[in-house]
Amino acid sequence: MHLHMAVLHQGWRVNSEQICYNSLCFVALHHPVFFHSPIGFIKYSTDMKLEALNIQNFRSIQEVTVENCGEFNVIVGKNNAGKSNILLAINAFFQSLRKGEPIILKPPIGNSIDHYNNLVGKQIEITIFFQLSLAERDNLIQDIVSELPQVKNSVNGINSELRLAVNLEFTSFPEQLGYVKKMALCKPNYSILSEESVVHTILEIGPEAAKELSDKAKRSQELENEIEQINIVASERFKRLDEDDWNRLKANPSAFLERFLFGVSSRARITRPTGNLLNRLESLIQSLESKGDFPDAASSLIESMQQEAFNLRTEPIRHRINSFSGQETSVPIYVLNLMKKIGEMNVLYLTERREPIGKREASQLLDLKITRGGPEKLRAIQNTVSALLGVDIDAFRAKKTSSVEDPEAELDVDQFLVQVNGAGIREALRLILDYELNRPNILLVEEPEIHLHPALETSMMRYLKTIGKDCQIFITTHSTNFLDTAEMRNVYLASRDNSTTIQLINVEEAEQSVPRELGIRLSSLFMFDRLVFVEGPTDEDVIREWAFICGINLAQASVGFVPMGGVRNLAHFATEATINFLSKRRVSVFFMLDRDEREESEIKHLTMQLGNKAKLIVLNKRELENYLLSPKAIAKFIDLKHQLTGRKENKAINEDEIAQAIDKCADELKNCAIERRVAKITCRPILLNRDAILNPDSVASLANKLKEEYNNQKEKLTQLEKEIESVIEAQTQLVESKWVTKKRDLVPGDILLDNLCKLFGVRFNKERDSARLASLMEESEIDSEIKTILRTFAD
Repeated sequence: MHLHMAVLHQGWRVNSEQICYNSLCFVALHHPVFFHSPIGFIKYSTDMKLEALNIQNFRSIQEVTVENCGEFNVIVGKNNAGKSNILLAINAFFQSLRKGEPIILKPPIGNSIDHYNNLVGKQIEITIFFQLSLAERDNLIQDIVSELPQVKNSVNGINSELRLAVNLEFTSFPEQLGYVKKMALCKPNYSILSEESVVHTILEIGPEAAKELSDKAKRSQELENEIEQINIVASERFKRLDEDDWNRLKANPSAFLERFLFGVSSRARITRPTGNLLNRLESLIQSLESKGDFPDAASSLIESMQQEAFNLRTEPIRHRINSFSGQETSVPIYVLNLMKKIGEMNVLYLTERREPIGKREASQLLDLKITRGGPEKLRAIQNTVSALLGVDIDAFRAKKTSSVEDPEAELDVDQFLVQVNGAGIREALRLILDYELNRPNILLVEEPEIHLHPALETSMMRYLKTIGKDCQIFITTHSTNFLDTAEMRNVYLASRDNSTTIQLINVEEAEQSVPRELGIRLSSLFMFDRLVFVEGPTDEDVIREWAFICGINLAQASVGFVPMGGVRNLAHFATEATINFLSKRRVSVFFMLDRDEREESEIKHLTMQLGNKAKLIVLNKRELENYLLSPKAIAKFIDLKHQLTGRKENKAINEDEIAQAIDKCADELKNCAIERRVAKITCRPILLNRDAILNPDSVASLANKLKEEYNNQKEKLTQLEKEIESVIEAQTQLVESKWVTKKRDLVPGDILLDNLCKLFGVRFNKERDSARLASLMEESEIDSEIKTILRTFAD
């Protein structure tokens, strides 16, 4: 009977030919990592690698496919894009197969909230594609042959490059259930389970067969629970009954059985008995002559229930399932062994809300001190922590007190309890110790950068990439450090419109299209839907302040900014390769430039240069600071400056006084405006015609070609010298014609603001003060042109 129960515990397919009444067969069927074969017992290796996964109808995911998974996989994207749902699905897959059985009676997912758009009528499906090592492929072949010798020739021809695909289905209606829908060997480079991709079907269970297997599994589980309850009653509860209790129980078992034997009101560790179990025990008690007969009778009842459960699981099912050899009435043992192998993969899932580090880890480290080989492991962990975090850790038994018989372990960080250390150190230790003490095959981590200083974040990234050689890692992150490193190759961008989508980021293509010298971070290329190229970093700060005041959420619109370092670099940033790459990624591109002294012809030329793949926005006023000339905001700004310097003014600053001062300072800068326009025309760079000098078709000597080019430039300079007076006169007339109505728009805004602030005893610095002044403006003070531009960015 013990052998029968071992087979029963292991699984689903046992017939008279497969039951071998010897101890070796018992081990082969009962132990999770061995199977019986003609050449002996083979232990499965743990080299399976997750290569791809397909998820359907799960939470925010209608369907996504994650392909080409490597050692270290990073999923980036905006908040609420569905990144964590991918890790949750991976964890649910392995958690479901932990027992190595095709039916999951209590699946970790499957509630209505887990279904995409709460559509419980659509089943959740998770398919994972594994890369099998040569040894694993041979183990699978030997396992099949040991059970099905007739297919030896067929399985020996299995290509070692085939992927193992395992498809789980989860339903909520009419009941919550999970089961292995299909297992197959598929062609490489396929990430969707289809007729085209499948080469060999290992297992396929239809809905009717799954329901039948589920019913058998539930009844079998009930029997096992009832057997456990009877064992507890016989060994513990029944011994407490005195003769009077026994007589009352014997006289009316239906009235007293549950109260006497199961102690409904007590804190029993057994669950409330089923009606079926109560009926069995009632019949048993009525058949007994004395209380002393109960133990033997209970033992006989347990044996009959074990046989009933065994028969239940081993009898053929009516709805057939497909296997490697064809249709079957039970699940083959080689399939169960393969499920066990997958279920035993050690998967560690660290959610965003992690349990604080403390007593459990301290106890584990303390145990290493007193176990064989443990001190070496402890030193290795201590060295790792010291190298990464710059702190020393150790574990000790807490001081024993009279009120505590067995004091708990304590974890020290630099001779202080871990609880008094900073959140960054605690979070980093959480991740390191979880890995070092568990050594998982797959590590899933949500937001590993939480609470970490940028330098510590870099160290942890380096650590994760290092351990990725021994453990396959999947992380979700908002940190650009995990994307902007040159070594990254498995980065996936999660985005969400109606449902979550996943895109493998082509880092190599980005690096080829966007030269590193431009300083554009990869995160800017992949983590934003709209990119605004601005002349300097202060422009971004000012624009964001104005957007906040106007209630325009640039973050929600996924708007990113790239400072170019001045308009002179426009040509470098607006290369055809860069614009084409961003256009292919469907990123909306904007170039926002100051007006400066540009004429309409120059703006038209720049617009044609960018084409229709990017939009050029040129301000109507000279520069962004010209839009900050609000008397009310400036008055607040000057008052704030006085407060920061500790200076007290006797009277409040008058807005009318500020407005008059703006006009006064602008008038003083009229010549500055004229000079800058003249300089724009007369100080253009002298560029020699290099192609003419290096023209191989020219018969002139190099010296003569250079002299000729010099003379050409001299002639141009001479002509420009003759035109100086007329240029000055023309630009003076142009400025004069616009001065009365446009003076505040024509002069340099930063100089105007600084000269104005000097009149009130403070200074204006463009880099430090532009965003500060912008934040003091009210929505009504922001120019309508700026509001239109902001809406353009966000729409």
